[in-house]
Amino acid sequence: MTVTVYARHSRLCSKSKEKNAGQWKRCRCPLWLQWNTNGNQFKKSAKTRSWDIATKAARRLEEELELATNGIEPPKKPDHITIEAAADLYLADMAQRQIKDPSKTRRMLVRLRDYANAGHVMLLKDVTARLLTEWRSTWKFKAKSGSPAVHWSVVKTFFKWAFSTDLIPTDASAKLKSLPCGQNQVLPLKRNEMDRLIKAVGECFDHEVAYRVKTFILLQRWSGLACMDAATLRRDGLKDNNNLTCGRNKTGTEVFVPLPPAVADMLRSLPNDHADYFFWNPHRMKKTSIVCMFGDWLRATFDKAEVPHGREEMLSHRFRHTFAVEMLLAGVPLERVSVLLGHKTIRTTEKYYSAWVIERQQKLEAEVKQAWKKMALPEPLFPVRGAVQ
Repeated sequence: MTVTVYARHSRLCSKSKEKNAGQWKRCRCPLWLQWNTNGNQFKKSAKTRSWDIATKAARRLEEELELATNGIEPPKKPDHITIEAAADLYLADMAQRQIKDPSKTRRMLVRLRDYANAGHVMLLKDVTARLLTEWRSTWKFKAKSGSPAVHWSVVKTFFKWAFSTDLIPTDASAKLKSLPCGQNQVLPLKRNEMDRLIKAVGECFDHEVAYRVKTFILLQRWSGLACMDAATLRRDGLKDNNNLTCGRNKTGTEVFVPLPPAVADMLRSLPNDHADYFFWNPHRMKKTSIVCMFGDWLRATFDKAEVPHGREEMLSHRFRHTFAVEMLLAGVPLERVSVLLGHKTIRTTEKYYSAWVIERQQKLEAEVKQAWKKMALPEPLFPVRGAVQ
């Protein structure tokens, strides 16, 4: 038995008198369900203007009618799920899909639960677009940060999943627009700034710490590893031929990059109190702790070297940016740089580094100059210097 979704257009709708107007999906007219039973036609409102919701309602109605035809009593609808239970179910689903670091998702869902519960909203179905809007307005992030957009995408993904798994009848987050991504411009380090940083390390720390910080800086600069990946790098990741392989903590993506011999030798000579790692001892500190420690050391180094930086900037990323930009300026294709950085998709690489691709700049320059040949270029408004009589 088939249940059909169709639009019931109002007289004011421009599509109301067109052929097959009932299947027009781009207006906001109410949707209805239609089916035939024993030669009789039945209709009822889908109580929505969304084709996705109406289609799901049609499939559910088909199942109920099929059971009724066979004399089977349809199962009772389950009780509506709470926000907390839905969050636990979603995190379990993420674990099954082997998503390594769900910590950001867990934090955001806990915050959503606490905010909704404070307003006496316990069930996920009762979370409205207004509640989400009011909750978003309470978020506190650094100025020009891309974090609000990232965190909102986490929330939207959760609600999209809940809707697709029939935990909620409508997706309230779909009614809200995405937040702007306030990404700061990528600022690679100049060569003289790198020299000043290396010199400043010796002026800031004693010999043992200075050697660790210098090695860490050169590792990031010549490998493009993110701070946590570099700080928790295993010794067996560095091969005898100076090739480096490791999995990214953030995405689990495998990274491969050759290291200059001098940097590889510095790593091998670096003393550490754990035999398996270059910098980290997992028995003494968490991954986040060693990242904070290197962050403090780098901030002191940047200040000593008088290299400009933002107050809240993650300085270790400047070395990763420098690696990427230097590779692009040397003519390495964007696709290859994306692999070296361990990005899951090339879209991420394009987002940050497309402005540094020489081939793209040269192609755009050639196309603009070619277009000039079909245009009337402006004449100088004033005499050129030296041509005045």
